[in-house]
Amino acid sequence: MNRFDFYFDPVCPFAWAASRWLADQAGRHDDSVDWHVMSLAVLNEDREPASDQQRRQLDTSRRLGRVFMAAVAKNGVDAIGPLYSAVGRRFHHAGDEMTPAVVSETLVEAGLPSELAEAMDDDSFDDALRTAHQRSQDVLGETGGSPITGINGTHFFGPVLSDIPTGDEAVALYSAIVTLGATSAFSQLKRPTGGKPTFSA
Repeated sequence: MNRFDFYFDPVCPFAWAASRWLADQAGRHDDSVDWHVMSLAVLNEDREPASDQQRRQLDTSRRLGRVFMAAVAKNGVDAIGPLYSAVGRRFHHAGDEMTPAVVSETLVEAGLPSELAEAMDDDSFDDALRTAHQRSQDVLGETGGSPITGINGTHFFGPVLSDIPTGDEAVALYSAIVTLGATSAFSQLKRPTGGKPTFSA
């Protein structure tokens, strides 16, 4: 049995694509996935956003990160996976703006109290978010973005997926990732992404 740790920022489309593939394949192989929050907003705190779009993305990252921290404080770490699935369906697939009203509905879909949406504008959760983010950097051993994946205790930046693999390709990728994770000499493999993934509703 393989154990995965998946560190994600909820606004990252590459992480969302990887998470849906990983959740599906781990389930098919009776492997486990533990979900963890990291933060692109925290990662980029000392950098000026390159565009208004990036500024909005980082603002959404921080506000959703606070909600995840509130959910963990209320219901424990087991709340992360269901909330990530619910947020991802709304944000990445439906393209919903993450307003307090939408986040309240999303929390209910995840089996959580709707009032946790109030955490979006509560900066008292920022320290917990920074701690969660720092944990992702510590396990990687260097500065890294979203996602970071641990495979039986060995952590890598990625996989960065521009779509959600399916069928034989999904199975082959899963086998390859597990093999790479078990290869002590393996460090990194990279090519251009070809653009952000898009998801149909």
